[in-house]
Amino acid sequence: MNYLLTAALFASCFIVTACDSNLSRLDGSDLRERAYRCANEMNMTTAEIQVCKNIQRECQRRQDAGRFEC
Repeated sequence: MNYLLTAALFASCFIVTACDSNLSRLDGSDLRERAYRCANEMNMTTAEIQVCKNIQRECQRRQDAGRFEC
C-alpha cells in the first residue's frame, strides 16, 4: 500500500510539473479565469491544490514582469 501511494505521488508531481509549462503559454484571460476558479473552489484534491499553486505562481511571475493579468 505504501509503495502504491508513493508511486501515485510521483506520478501526480510529474503531471503537475508538465502542466506548469503550459501555463506560461496561456493568454491573460484564460489564466485569470483559472485563478478565479481556484480561488472559489472548495474541497479540492491534492493534485488540484498543486495546480492552483502553479497558477498562482504564474500569476505572480507575470505581475513581477509588469503584466497584471490575474
